[in-house]
Order: sequence, then C-alpha cells, then structure tokens
Amino acid sequence: MKKISPFSAFPPRLKTIDPEGLVACPDCDLLLKDAKEREGVAPGRKSSCPRCGSVLYSPRKNSVERTLALSLTGLILFFPAMLLPVMTLDAMGLEMATNLVHGIFVLFGSGFHAVAILVLLTGVAVPFIKLLVLFVVSLSIQFKSTSTLPILFFRLYQFLDEWGMLEIYMLGILVSIVKLKDLARLSYGMGLFCFTALLIITVCTAISLDEHRYWSLLDKAGRNT
Repeated sequence: MKKISPFSAFPPRLKTIDPEGLVACPDCDLLLKDAKEREGVAPGRKSSCPRCGSVLYSPRKNSVERTLALSLTGLILFFPAMLLPVMTLDAMGLEMATNLVHGIFVLFGSGFHAVAILVLLTGVAVPFIKLLVLFVVSLSIQFKSTSTLPILFFRLYQFLDEWGMLEIYMLGILVSIVKLKDLARLSYGMGLFCFTALLIITVCTAISLDEHRYWSLLDKAGRNT
C-alpha cells in the first residue's frame, strides 16, 4: 500500500477515494484513475467523465509562468488603481477629485460603517491578499521551494476566491458616470485606467491559473520535505 504524504493536496474538482489514485467524478461519482491520466492531457485539451461528460481536467499552457507574471503586474497596478484619482467632477466652477479609497472614508463619515467595512474587505483587502498570495505561491513553485507554507497559502487563496469583488467597484464607477455626466463635467484620471487594467489582469489571472497543476506541484514539494 502506498504511503500517503501528510501534505497531499488533491485538486478540489476531483474527489479522492483511496491512496491508489482513484477519484470520483464530482457530478456522477464514477470511479476514475487519477494523476497519471491527468498528466497525459495536453494543454488546450480536456479530460471528461466518460459517463456524464463533466469536464474533469483542462490543463493550461505555461500556467505557473503566466500566473506569476500576471499576479506581479496586478500588484504593481493595485496601489495606483486605489490611490490615484478616478475622476474629477467640475460643477459650477468647483472641482472635486476622488479615488476609490476616498469613497470608503466617505461611507465611514456618512455613518455607513458596515457598508464601508464590507467595501474595504471585498474591494481592497481581499483582492490585494489574493494577488499577493498567488504571487508567493507561483514564485515558490517556480523556484521549486520545498516549504509547506505555499500549500496553506493556496488554500487561503481558494477560500478568498469568492470574496474579491473588483467588478462591483467597476459597476459602481459606471453607474456614477451615467448619473453625473448630465449634471457636471467629468474628466477621467489615471486611477480609472489603472483600475480597468487591474480588473482585466485579475480576470486573466483567473483564466491562466491551473489549479490541478498547482496542487500537483505543491504535492510533489510536500513529499520532498
């Protein structure tokens, strides 16, 4: 019987059944062979359940390298996107510039403390932590680190994955533009362009991330400790 590594990190899409490499399809529970068959799937192709057709594994080409570069780019863009002026409002000779972080302070000052905390977490803290954690994990995989911390970090990333809501921020910006364009003259700042680029980068990062590949590499690193 194979020895089970304490750092075993099987991908969440496939349910592990036993240490011999059998997994169950997450949709119909058909027993299937695990790692060897997944490693034989070429990037751009996919492995499907023969009974229900559910996609089990669809590897992405150069996932680690692309995710590392994209997460680093996102970290570089993050602070300009949050701190630089998003737009300037000119009404009757009075100008006011605002950025995304300033909007959180306005909510606090207006007494909407719960809303301000929620926006701070989902629009600022969680997206930044996700990018940082993904960068650290990708960097550790790229340099073949044998530390077990990247496994914990990647689990943290998956836990936070549904809490980052930069797209809600963008929706709020678009609504503000539509409502204010007839009331005052608007000019767009670098913060808006940086934020748009950041949103695109986060989407591309999610697309390039191959969780199965990451778990496989992290599992190998854990077994080598």
